[in-house]
Amino acid sequence: MHLDHTIIPSKDSARSAQFYAEILGVKNMGRYDHFDAVVVDEHLKLLFVNKACFEPRHYAFIATKAEYSEILARIKSTPSLHFGDSPSERSNHQVYCSDGKEGFYFDDENGHILEIITSTQAL
Repeated sequence: MHLDHTIIPSKDSARSAQFYAEILGVKNMGRYDHFDAVVVDEHLKLLFVNKACFEPRHYAFIATKAEYSEILARIKSTPSLHFGDSPSERSNHQVYCSDGKEGFYFDDENGHILEIITSTQAL
């Protein structure tokens, strides 16, 4: 069994899909039914829907070490983005190390907290 998709509320679904595609290095599918979507892997799609009001959520992604390095480099090269080593400290430009994993947190433009974690095993 696996998760097929999750719906992410956003102020501008097309803009959010573009942001996730660029920062995470994944494919932007464009319109998908009445959503804007990106493909994370062979199973998971992120479906963005326009909402006026919503509570920010947390989304954590396991990445290979190469993917992790590429995502962190893209964030570092985007002046408007900050990252940090905990959910409560997302702007100290530090990463965390725990149980052989490395990771960091950052916000998307909708206030959702994204976390990128290195995998300790082959994906």
